Amino acid sequence: MSSTDTALVSARPRLSIDGSVLAALGQAAAALSVHLPASGMASAELRLINWLPNSSGTADFGFQDLRLGSRLDIVLGETARSAIFSGDITALEERYGDGAPQLVILAEDALHKLARSRASRVFENQGLDAVVRAIASDAGLQADVSIDAGSADWLQHNESHLAFLLRMLGPHDIPLRLQDGRLRARAEEADASPVHLDPGTNARRVRIIADLNRQPREVLADGYNLADDAAASGSSAALAPAPSGRTAAATLAELGWDGRSPRAHPFPRSQAEADSLARGAFRRDAQRFLHGEIVCTGTPELRAGREVELAGVSPRLAGRYRVTECWHHFDNTQGLSTRLRVERPDWNP
Repeated sequence: MSSTDTALVSARPRLSIDGSVLAALGQAAAALSVHLPASGMASAELRLINWLPNSSGTADFGFQDLRLGSRLDIVLGETARSAIFSGDITALEERYGDGAPQLVILAEDALHKLARSRASRVFENQGLDAVVRAIASDAGLQADVSIDAGSADWLQHNESHLAFLLRMLGPHDIPLRLQDGRLRARAEEADASPVHLDPGTNARRVRIIADLNRQPREVLADGYNLADDAAASGSSAALAPAPSGRTAAATLAELGWDGRSPRAHPFPRSQAEADSLARGAFRRDAQRFLHGEIVCTGTPELRAGREVELAGVSPRLAGRYRVTECWHHFDNTQGLSTRLRVERPDWNP
């Protein structure tokens, strides 16, 4: 069954609290929004009608057993077996004055625990992959890590574990998120089964821009290795693997526009770190040559890191795009929809 066939997809969410499916929660859902970023915490906001029939034939406040700290699992789609979101309830809000009483549940995935713990310490002469694994282990999380940035001393100065990891990994273009129950810290990979989107069928709104602003032809990262008393100079001017279409760097070269982009921060302390910083900065910028937003019919399998195959647009824009941010929305009037931020490093003008 195609997930984009709205006649076959159940829009109303299936909700579990601490592992127990509560059908009444799904029936009372007035609106739901799930945010799945490429890097950082995933979150959910669920708004319920909090006025339900009781055994005496009247109505009263419902869901009085919901507790802060309970685990919330959200499943979208009739045939889906896994939750698009699993996290802890971190806030409960009650609303009055606009029809029936409403209860709003706010939840965040397990990365919120990394955001609550902070420290000041030094990871001496370690690779970034070892740092991520150590913090994940301390938090009781399994890690899926692949980072090649050399070994160095990494200072965590009165920062939360989450802020520290995001600060360290961001310049290397390594997204950090929970995926399939593990802390994932690795470059994005090709999607074996991209989701087909077309404005003529399942894409309600598409907006894509090809943007040369802040696009580099080459990124430079220069530093110094004190231990070896030697300069550390990294540069990157191409993506690997190379895209098949025309890139921003190629377009800039054709126009004769300058695009050398030295990056002074962070300061590389080894050749491996300089290479990784240059490669990550170039990749981060070059991947955004084409970027924009797509709103489509509810597609629960989409999340950050997946790819979509966009058709039904001009030939220069048609092709694969990486999802960098994903929202799943449900409400009683519009049903289920999915909003995406997407990017792509090349086009066919």
